[in-house]
Amino acid sequence: MKLAGKTAVITGAGRGIGRATALALAKEGCNIVLAAIEADQIEAVADEVRAIGPQALAVQTDVQHKSQVTALAQAAFDRFGAVDILMNNAGVAIHNSIPNIKEEDWDWMMAINLKGTFLCTQAFFQHMCDRRSGHIVNIVSRAGKVASAKFGAYAASKFGMLGFTQTTDAEGIEFGVKATAVCPGAVDTQQRSENHIDDRETLLQPEDVADYVTFIVTRPARVYIGEVSPIAQYLKPLPSGGFLKPGI
Repeated sequence: MKLAGKTAVITGAGRGIGRATALALAKEGCNIVLAAIEADQIEAVADEVRAIGPQALAVQTDVQHKSQVTALAQAAFDRFGAVDILMNNAGVAIHNSIPNIKEEDWDWMMAINLKGTFLCTQAFFQHMCDRRSGHIVNIVSRAGKVASAKFGAYAASKFGMLGFTQTTDAEGIEFGVKATAVCPGAVDTQQRSENHIDDRETLLQPEDVADYVTFIVTRPARVYIGEVSPIAQYLKPLPSGGFLKPGI
Protein backbone atom coordinates (compact mmCIF):
# COMPACT_ATOMS: atom_id res chain seq x y z
CA MET A 1 0.00 0.00 0.00
CA LYS A 2 1.48 3.29 -1.14
CA LEU A 3 0.09 5.51 1.64
CA ALA A 4 0.54 3.29 4.69
CA GLY A 5 1.18 5.43 7.75
CA LYS A 6 0.12 8.65 6.01
CA THR A 7 -2.79 10.87 7.00
CA ALA A 8 -5.15 12.82 4.75
CA VAL A 9 -7.63 15.53 5.66
CA ILE A 10 -10.61 15.74 3.30
CA THR A 11 -13.27 18.45 3.41
CA GLY A 12 -16.74 17.86 2.01
CA ALA A 13 -16.06 14.25 2.90
CA GLY A 14 -19.59 13.04 3.62
CA ARG A 15 -20.61 12.21 0.08
CA GLY A 16 -19.69 12.44 -3.60
CA ILE A 17 -16.07 13.07 -4.51
CA GLY A 18 -15.03 13.49 -0.88
CA ARG A 19 -16.40 10.14 0.21
CA ALA A 20 -15.06 8.34 -2.86
CA THR A 21 -11.58 9.77 -2.32
CA ALA A 22 -11.61 8.90 1.38
CA LEU A 23 -12.30 5.26 0.51
CA ALA A 24 -9.77 5.22 -2.33
CA LEU A 25 -6.98 6.61 -0.15
CA ALA A 26 -7.92 4.25 2.67
CA LYS A 27 -7.39 1.33 0.31
CA GLU A 28 -3.81 2.58 -0.04
CA GLY A 29 -3.41 2.46 3.74
CA CYS A 30 -4.00 6.16 4.47
CA ASN A 31 -5.61 7.32 7.71
CA ILE A 32 -8.45 9.76 6.99
CA VAL A 33 -9.72 12.87 8.77
CA LEU A 34 -13.19 13.61 7.44
CA ALA A 35 -14.62 17.13 7.61
CA ALA A 36 -18.09 18.39 6.68
CA ILE A 37 -21.02 20.14 8.29
CA GLU A 38 -23.15 16.97 8.14
CA ALA A 39 -21.92 15.01 11.17
CA ASP A 40 -23.99 11.91 10.39
CA GLN A 41 -22.55 11.65 6.88
CA ILE A 42 -18.90 11.85 7.88
CA GLU A 43 -19.43 9.42 10.75
CA ALA A 44 -20.87 6.94 8.25
CA VAL A 45 -17.89 7.38 5.93
CA ALA A 46 -15.53 7.02 8.90
CA ASP A 47 -17.09 3.62 9.57
CA GLU A 48 -16.49 2.68 5.93
CA VAL A 49 -12.84 3.70 6.19
CA ARG A 50 -12.35 1.68 9.38
CA ALA A 51 -13.91 -1.34 7.68
CA ILE A 52 -11.17 -1.09 5.03
CA GLY A 53 -8.49 -0.99 7.73
CA PRO A 54 -7.00 2.47 8.39
CA GLN A 55 -8.01 4.80 11.20
CA ALA A 56 -10.60 7.51 10.67
CA LEU A 57 -11.61 10.66 12.50
CA ALA A 58 -14.80 12.61 11.76
CA VAL A 59 -14.74 16.30 12.68
CA GLN A 60 -17.85 18.37 12.05
CA THR A 61 -16.56 21.51 10.33
CA ASP A 62 -17.95 24.49 8.47
CA VAL A 63 -14.94 25.58 6.43
CA GLN A 64 -16.04 29.20 6.14
CA HIS A 65 -15.26 29.77 9.83
CA LYS A 66 -11.62 30.07 10.89
CA SER A 67 -12.27 28.87 14.43
CA GLN A 68 -13.77 25.62 13.16
CA VAL A 69 -10.95 25.06 10.67
CA THR A 70 -8.40 25.67 13.42
CA ALA A 71 -10.21 23.09 15.56
CA LEU A 72 -10.15 20.64 12.65
CA ALA A 73 -6.40 21.02 12.26
CA GLN A 74 -5.80 20.63 15.99
CA ALA A 75 -7.95 17.49 16.10
CA ALA A 76 -5.97 16.02 13.20
CA PHE A 77 -2.62 16.81 14.81
CA ASP A 78 -3.73 15.53 18.21
CA ARG A 79 -4.91 12.23 16.75
CA PHE A 80 -2.28 11.52 14.11
CA GLY A 81 0.64 13.83 14.85
CA ALA A 82 1.14 14.88 11.24
CA VAL A 83 -0.91 15.51 8.11
CA ASP A 84 0.52 14.53 4.73
CA ILE A 85 -2.38 15.29 2.37
CA LEU A 86 -5.06 17.97 2.39
CA MET A 87 -7.90 17.79 -0.10
CA ASN A 88 -10.02 20.94 -0.28
CA ASN A 89 -13.21 19.51 -1.71
CA ALA A 90 -16.04 21.28 0.14
CA GLY A 91 -18.06 23.31 -2.35
CA VAL A 92 -21.47 24.78 -3.08
CA ALA A 93 -23.17 26.01 -6.24
CA ILE A 94 -26.16 28.20 -7.08
CA HIS A 95 -26.52 29.25 -10.71
CA ASN A 96 -28.26 32.41 -11.90
CA SER A 97 -27.84 35.05 -14.58
CA ILE A 98 -25.92 38.11 -13.44
CA PRO A 99 -29.02 40.31 -12.81
CA ASN A 100 -30.51 37.54 -10.66
CA ILE A 101 -27.50 36.63 -8.50
CA LYS A 102 -28.40 37.26 -4.88
CA GLU A 103 -25.74 38.92 -2.81
CA GLU A 104 -26.10 36.28 -0.10
CA ASP A 105 -25.61 33.50 -2.69
CA TRP A 106 -22.47 35.20 -4.01
CA ASP A 107 -21.10 35.57 -0.48
CA TRP A 108 -21.91 31.96 0.40
CA MET A 109 -20.10 30.53 -2.63
CA MET A 110 -17.07 32.73 -2.01
CA ALA A 111 -17.08 31.78 1.68
CA ILE A 112 -17.21 28.01 1.10
CA ASN A 113 -15.43 27.52 -2.21
CA LEU A 114 -12.71 30.15 -2.00
CA LYS A 115 -12.36 31.30 1.60
CA GLY A 116 -12.74 27.73 2.86
CA THR A 117 -9.89 26.62 0.61
CA PHE A 118 -7.76 29.49 1.90
CA LEU A 119 -8.51 28.82 5.57
CA CYS A 120 -7.85 25.09 5.32
CA THR A 121 -4.66 25.61 3.34
CA GLN A 122 -3.44 28.16 5.87
CA ALA A 123 -4.20 25.75 8.72
CA PHE A 124 -1.94 22.99 7.32
CA PHE A 125 0.53 24.68 4.96
CA GLN A 126 3.13 25.81 7.50
CA HIS A 127 3.01 22.38 9.16
CA MET A 128 3.78 20.76 5.81
CA CYS A 129 6.56 23.26 5.04
CA ASP A 130 8.15 22.64 8.43
CA ARG A 131 8.13 18.91 7.72
CA ARG A 132 9.34 19.57 4.16
CA SER A 133 6.66 17.23 2.87
CA GLY A 134 3.00 17.44 1.93
CA HIS A 135 0.49 17.59 -0.88
CA ILE A 136 -2.54 19.86 -1.15
CA VAL A 137 -5.15 18.86 -3.73
CA ASN A 138 -7.88 21.36 -4.53
CA ILE A 139 -11.00 20.11 -6.28
CA VAL A 140 -11.61 23.14 -8.46
CA SER A 141 -13.94 22.42 -11.42
CA ARG A 142 -13.81 22.88 -15.13
CA ALA A 143 -15.75 26.07 -14.35
CA GLY A 144 -12.49 27.35 -12.88
CA LYS A 145 -11.03 27.36 -16.37
CA VAL A 146 -13.99 27.92 -18.70
CA ALA A 147 -16.98 29.93 -17.51
CA SER A 148 -20.53 29.60 -18.82
CA ALA A 149 -23.73 31.62 -18.74
CA LYS A 150 -25.36 31.63 -15.29
CA PHE A 151 -22.07 30.52 -13.69
CA GLY A 152 -20.99 34.00 -12.63
CA ALA A 153 -20.58 33.52 -8.88
CA TYR A 154 -19.58 29.86 -9.06
CA ALA A 155 -17.00 30.38 -11.79
CA ALA A 156 -15.56 33.42 -10.03
CA SER A 157 -15.01 31.36 -6.88
CA LYS A 158 -13.46 28.51 -8.84
CA PHE A 159 -11.19 30.74 -10.94
CA GLY A 160 -10.02 32.09 -7.58
CA MET A 161 -9.37 28.57 -6.32
CA LEU A 162 -7.25 27.80 -9.38
CA GLY A 163 -5.14 30.91 -8.87
CA PHE A 164 -4.74 30.20 -5.17
CA THR A 165 -3.64 26.64 -5.97
CA GLN A 166 -0.93 27.98 -8.26
CA THR A 167 0.28 30.37 -5.55
CA THR A 168 0.29 27.55 -2.98
CA ASP A 169 2.43 25.43 -5.25
CA ALA A 170 4.81 28.30 -5.98
CA GLU A 171 5.30 29.01 -2.27
CA GLY A 172 5.61 25.35 -1.33
CA ILE A 173 8.13 24.22 -3.92
CA GLU A 174 11.25 25.15 -1.94
CA PHE A 175 9.87 23.19 1.03
CA GLY A 176 8.90 20.06 -0.87
CA VAL A 177 5.19 20.83 -0.60
CA LYS A 178 3.07 20.32 -3.71
CA ALA A 179 -0.31 21.73 -4.70
CA THR A 180 -2.45 20.32 -7.50
CA ALA A 181 -5.68 21.59 -9.01
CA VAL A 182 -8.15 18.94 -10.14
CA CYS A 183 -10.67 20.49 -12.53
CA PRO A 184 -13.29 17.85 -13.32
CA GLY A 185 -16.17 18.37 -15.68
CA ALA A 186 -19.65 17.05 -14.99
CA VAL A 187 -19.66 14.55 -12.10
CA ASP A 188 -22.64 12.55 -10.90
CA THR A 189 -23.00 14.13 -7.46
CA GLN A 190 -25.87 15.45 -5.37
CA GLN A 191 -24.76 18.99 -6.08
CA ARG A 192 -24.83 18.34 -9.82
CA SER A 193 -28.31 16.81 -9.64
CA GLU A 194 -29.61 19.88 -7.80
CA ASN A 195 -28.58 22.17 -10.67
CA HIS A 196 -28.70 20.15 -13.89
CA ILE A 197 -30.77 17.73 -15.92
CA ASP A 198 -28.45 14.99 -17.14
CA ASP A 199 -28.30 11.49 -18.47
CA ARG A 200 -26.43 10.35 -15.36
CA GLU A 201 -24.93 7.35 -17.14
CA THR A 202 -22.85 9.72 -19.29
CA LEU A 203 -21.32 11.65 -16.37
CA LEU A 204 -18.07 11.10 -14.56
CA GLN A 205 -18.55 9.19 -11.34
CA PRO A 206 -17.06 10.36 -8.03
CA GLU A 207 -14.82 7.30 -8.10
CA ASP A 208 -13.31 8.50 -11.40
CA VAL A 209 -12.14 11.70 -9.74
CA ALA A 210 -10.99 9.78 -6.66
CA ASP A 211 -8.81 7.62 -8.90
CA TYR A 212 -7.14 10.77 -10.27
CA VAL A 213 -6.49 12.11 -6.77
CA THR A 214 -5.08 8.78 -5.61
CA PHE A 215 -2.77 8.64 -8.62
CA ILE A 216 -1.57 12.21 -8.00
CA VAL A 217 -0.74 11.78 -4.32
CA THR A 218 1.02 8.44 -4.80
CA ARG A 219 3.51 9.65 -7.42
CA PRO A 220 7.22 9.73 -6.52
CA ALA A 221 8.54 13.04 -5.20
CA ARG A 222 10.20 13.74 -8.55
CA VAL A 223 6.83 13.89 -10.36
CA TYR A 224 5.06 17.24 -10.69
CA ILE A 225 1.36 17.39 -11.59
CA GLY A 226 0.12 20.95 -11.40
CA GLU A 227 -3.32 20.46 -12.88
CA VAL A 228 -5.60 17.82 -14.39
CA SER A 229 -8.96 18.26 -16.11
CA PRO A 230 -10.88 14.98 -16.49
CA ILE A 231 -14.16 15.32 -18.38
CA ALA A 232 -16.95 12.98 -19.37
CA GLN A 233 -16.35 11.28 -22.70
CA TYR A 234 -19.54 12.69 -24.22
CA LEU A 235 -18.26 16.23 -23.68
CA LYS A 236 -15.02 15.58 -25.54
CA PRO A 237 -14.90 17.64 -28.77
CA LEU A 238 -14.93 15.54 -31.89
CA PRO A 239 -11.98 16.02 -34.26
CA SER A 240 -12.94 18.00 -37.36
CA GLY A 241 -10.64 16.13 -39.71
CA GLY A 242 -10.30 19.35 -41.70
CA PHE A 243 -6.53 19.12 -41.79
CA LEU A 244 -6.54 15.81 -43.73
CA LYS A 245 -6.10 15.46 -47.45
CA PRO A 246 -9.28 14.71 -49.49
CA GLY A 247 -10.12 11.02 -49.53
CA ILE A 248 -8.33 10.15 -46.31
